[in-house]
Amino acid sequence: MERPAFFTAFLAFVNTHGFWLRLGLAVALALAALLGARLYRLLAAALRRNVVARLPEWVRIVYDGFAEPLVLLLRAALVYGAVLAAPLLAPPAQVNAVAGPLFSAAVIALLAWGLWRSAGVCGLLFRSAQDRLDLESNKTMVRFFERIFRALVAALAVLAVLELFGVPVAGLLAGAGVAGLAVSLAAQSTLSNLIAGVTLVMEQPFGIGDYIVLGTFEGTVEEISFRSTKIRTPDNCVISVENSKVSAEYIQNVTNRSTRLWNFRIGVTYAAGRSRVEALCAGLTALLRADAEVVPDSVQVILAGFGASSLDIDVRLYVTTLGLAEYRALQNRLNLQIMDLVARCGCEFAFPSTSVYIEKNGAD
Repeated sequence: MERPAFFTAFLAFVNTHGFWLRLGLAVALALAALLGARLYRLLAAALRRNVVARLPEWVRIVYDGFAEPLVLLLRAALVYGAVLAAPLLAPPAQVNAVAGPLFSAAVIALLAWGLWRSAGVCGLLFRSAQDRLDLESNKTMVRFFERIFRALVAALAVLAVLELFGVPVAGLLAGAGVAGLAVSLAAQSTLSNLIAGVTLVMEQPFGIGDYIVLGTFEGTVEEISFRSTKIRTPDNCVISVENSKVSAEYIQNVTNRSTRLWNFRIGVTYAAGRSRVEALCAGLTALLRADAEVVPDSVQVILAGFGASSLDIDVRLYVTTLGLAEYRALQNRLNLQIMDLVARCGCEFAFPSTSVYIEKNGAD
C-alpha cells in the first residue's frame, strides 16, 4: 500500500528541516514554561471557583494543596519536553538518561509538597469523628497529627528520590535498624518525650488555649510538639517543658472548671474576745454571700484555731471568676471590704509578737 503523497511530502520536509523543527518546538515549550505561569494559575482558579467549589470539602482541601505544585509540575514537564526536543549534540538517549531522573525527582518533590499542603485533611477527619471520639480539644490533635503526617510525607519523598538515583534504600534501612539501637541509647530522652507527647494528645488532659497549673508553673498552653509543651505564663514569658516532665506532674486544668476555690485565713488579736469574733465571722459570711461573683452556699467561715499570736479565722469559698486577672481583681475588692469589716467589728489584725513577763521578788 502506497503512502499518501502529503505524508511522503511531510516526511521529506521533516528530514530536510528536522533541526529547525526540533529547535522551534524546544523554544515553544520553553516559552510556554516560562511565560505561561500566570495563565495556568488563572485556569486553576477558574476550575476551583466553578467546579471544585461544588465538591466535598476534602476534595477542596486536596485541590488547594496541589494547585500550586501542579502548576510547577506542568512547567517542569514543559521544560523536560523542551530539553528532549532540543537539537543537542548528545544523542537523545543520553540526554534522557540525565534529564529523566531529574524530572522524576522533581515530580516526587512536587507531589510530596502537595501532600504536605493537604495536611488539613487530618483536621477534617478528626472533625467528622469528634462526636464519636468525644474530642474536646480537636485542634490540639489536629496540629499534632498534621506534624506526623508531614514528617511521614517528607521521609517517604526522600527515600523515593534516593531510590531513584540508585542509592540502596533497603540497605540503608537495614543499617539504620542496626544503628538504631545505639542511637536509641543516646536518645532515650527524645523517645520518652515523643511517647509522652502522643499520650498527652490521646488522653487530652489539656488542649491548646487551656490555662493549666503544672507543678511550679502555670499559664496558657500554646503548642504541643513532639518534644515539649509550650506554656505562656502570666508574666508573658513562654516556657518549654519536656513532655515526659509534663506527664509526670499533677496537671490542673483551670479552663475545665466552673468555679475557683479561694481559701485564706485572717488572724485577729486575742483582745477581740468571743463576742467580737462571732460578730466578725457572721459579718464575713454575709459579706461574701452577698457578692455576685461568689457561690453563696460554698461560703464557710470558722474559728479554725488558736495561734501563738492570733485567733485564726479560716475562710473557704468558691468564686465564678476563672481568669487570673479577674480573680486578682476580685481578691483586691473583697480584701478591702474585709479590712473595713474587721474595723467595724472592733477587731484588730494580729501580727507575730512576744510578751515578756518580769517577775520581781520582794526583799526578804
